[in-house]
Amino acid sequence: MRIFVGVFLLICAVSCSNGDDDNVVAPEPVNVSGNWKPVKYEFRGKTIPLSACEQKGHILINTDFSGSYDRYDTEAVTGNCIKPDSFAGQWVFDQLYSTLNLKYVEGGVTKTVQKEIESFSPTELRILDNSKNLDNVPGNDEATLIFIKE
Repeated sequence: MRIFVGVFLLICAVSCSNGDDDNVVAPEPVNVSGNWKPVKYEFRGKTIPLSACEQKGHILINTDFSGSYDRYDTEAVTGNCIKPDSFAGQWVFDQLYSTLNLKYVEGGVTKTVQKEIESFSPTELRILDNSKNLDNVPGNDEATLIFIKE
């Protein structure tokens, strides 16, 4: 019995002092600041180029997280570039939920634009987007909008 207790105590002592806490790695901070320009959509395995108007858009995130979001599109009747979305405010990057949130004030009311991030690297930002009808069937156009850092 003494041997059993001795072996048990030895195992407990070794397992409690193996230094696992020393190997905990804190997540690296992610630098999302920069001017991000949209370049293309990816939808159902296909690459869909953006129009010249759509390429004018951007996500601007300054180092203090102030910034803006502008989206351009082509007006259906005239073919002119229009800016249906334009917001300026304070960005919040939620690394846990992989979202970028822009808080802005419109008409005295604080609002939020949320962008869900599919993936991120120092030069490429991939955002889930359903703002464009890519297959002429409304409501099923969950695509990835790819931005590159300028």
